[in-house]
Amino acid sequence: MDKQSVVMKLNVPFCTKKPSFVGKDLIETSDTGLVHRYVLALAQELNANAGEFADCRVEAIRLGGGTASIMNGGDFDNLMRLIRERYDVAENAPLTMRCCPADINGANQPFYNRSHVSRYDLELFSLEPQDFLHLETLNYMEQLPYISSGFLRASQRPVMGFVLLYGKKTISKYGFRRSVLETTRRPVSHVLLQKCAGKDAMDEADCSAQLAEAAELLTTAGYHEYLPQRWAKEGSEDRFWQKAAAGFPVLGFGLGAVTSIDGANSANTTDLERYLQYSGDYRMITAETEAST
Repeated sequence: MDKQSVVMKLNVPFCTKKPSFVGKDLIETSDTGLVHRYVLALAQELNANAGEFADCRVEAIRLGGGTASIMNGGDFDNLMRLIRERYDVAENAPLTMRCCPADINGANQPFYNRSHVSRYDLELFSLEPQDFLHLETLNYMEQLPYISSGFLRASQRPVMGFVLLYGKKTISKYGFRRSVLETTRRPVSHVLLQKCAGKDAMDEADCSAQLAEAAELLTTAGYHEYLPQRWAKEGSEDRFWQKAAAGFPVLGFGLGAVTSIDGANSANTTDLERYLQYSGDYRMITAETEAST
């Protein structure tokens, strides 16, 4: 039987401390018990709906919606095992995780390797010290060489990407340029430029100027823009976003996740307690269903 090619998105909408310059809805928490409960609920949703997608083959998986590495390494490994047991995942399907650089450590890395994470989107934001405060890591600048060099040597493959922030008023005059230049000097395979939100944001003209500056620096360093504000070296593009942009069906799981398949969009509830209690019941967690355009 020919199977329908799809991509899969797992929403993990948590962070340990929400930066003021990020506009999307995030749940700020340091409660490891809550995150564990959420992973169990996510697993329940995946299990309950596996039969509905038996005719699908997953071509790429992405964990985002927040800092996905907030999950315990063992929970992450168990979740990925469940997906590969219950869903038809293509052998070469890339697995991308958005993560905090502080989570790339000896405790979690074995689980990431075992789960075959093939891409990391590290929330670097900028090299301005105030943007590291949400990491609660005093010696982050000393850790950067390890993150960008030792981590890659251990993995033996170019998998590291940086999430850089543009359009932030409180970054110094040369802060954004410095961040981009430092990125190009390190073994970074891909770059996501994330726009600043809220009261810290520059006006549109200044944002456009920073994007133009980044484009010049990244192009010179051998990156290309394969989707708006997404840059990569040849062969390091994010297959999830490429296929989603090309109209492939998306299977979405987790709080606020959206599934787009068979001409319809179905959105999960954004009520955390409701999701935790009823994640295994599609009817109870579906907030909205509409025809796709």
